[in-house]
Amino acid sequence: MMQNLLFLFSFSVLISACSSSEKADAVVSNEVKRKNPICFNHAVLVLDSATYYEVVNSEFIKQFAFSEERQLNGYKGFYLFGKTNYIELFHPKSFDGYKEEVGGMWINLVPLKANYINNLNWKNLDFVTYESNDHYYDLSLIVGDSINPIATWEMTKEHYESRTKKEYSDSMDFLPVDYNSLQDSDSSSNYLMSDVKGIGIRLNPDDSLAIVSYLNVIGFDDISEQKGFARISNNDQFIELHLSSAYGSPTINRFYIQLNKSVTKSNVLMGNSRIECEGKQAIWYFE
Repeated sequence: MMQNLLFLFSFSVLISACSSSEKADAVVSNEVKRKNPICFNHAVLVLDSATYYEVVNSEFIKQFAFSEERQLNGYKGFYLFGKTNYIELFHPKSFDGYKEEVGGMWINLVPLKANYINNLNWKNLDFVTYESNDHYYDLSLIVGDSINPIATWEMTKEHYESRTKKEYSDSMDFLPVDYNSLQDSDSSSNYLMSDVKGIGIRLNPDDSLAIVSYLNVIGFDDISEQKGFARISNNDQFIELHLSSAYGSPTINRFYIQLNKSVTKSNVLMGNSRIECEGKQAIWYFE
């Protein structure tokens, strides 16, 4: 693991991305917050069927987060909502007409400033794709065999005005809930889960350069070592990289969740996952 971390820290210098590894925590100044207004919107993870069933029917989860299983157009998933972001969980047959691989993942990030994506320096990265439609500007990371683990979406003027019923301007700031349902956000305040603050990704070292380079471009540019893992931060959120040559495609192996109040230490098992709570943080591990 230490070899992987040294490798990660060495190429971070090449892309002029990261702060010193001597930092104990990824604390970002207000100036960096202003310049790099990226935040989590939601994350997707495909669970094995048994774990999905246990999570959906868990009495603990019903108390832990505002959550429900929803049937949408072409798929059904289980949603856990925080104040500004949320988690989507699926089983392999959640999608009509095809089967997903267990461990399939996707992280969606969003900017809180208009015209942010178009001003980023991503054009020289051959593993990044850029698309736009009536709803979003989409800056996606592609690794391996056309796998898309992370994307950054910014609302277009048309979509913003249609969704929020507010007027759009080129210099405006978005609110995190502009990308979500305000009703879901309000409902979440009555539960223990506040927001996802960090996401751990299990991945092969071959994919790490592309992931770090992409994160650096969008503003996750503070790297530190946290308990043997590389943690890349922006604002008060982070993505943690767990590297091993034994891993295949990237997958989410944990969520770091901020809680609304302090709790005593507990450990709840749900299939091949467990949630450990202590103080004002919960860590949801996926094996």
